[in-house]
Amino acid sequence: MRFRHWLLGLVATITMAVAATGIYPASWGYWYQPEVPAELRK
Repeated sequence: MRFRHWLLGLVATITMAVAATGIYPASWGYWYQPEVPAELRK
């Protein structure tokens, strides 16, 4: 029971850290955020 509580806490912490840094799921695994093309910035 304690392990399950610890695991859920770990998952919640990682999720909050990812949300706070603004990393999107499409770019997980990369050390950089891809540039947005000029056509899409208009």
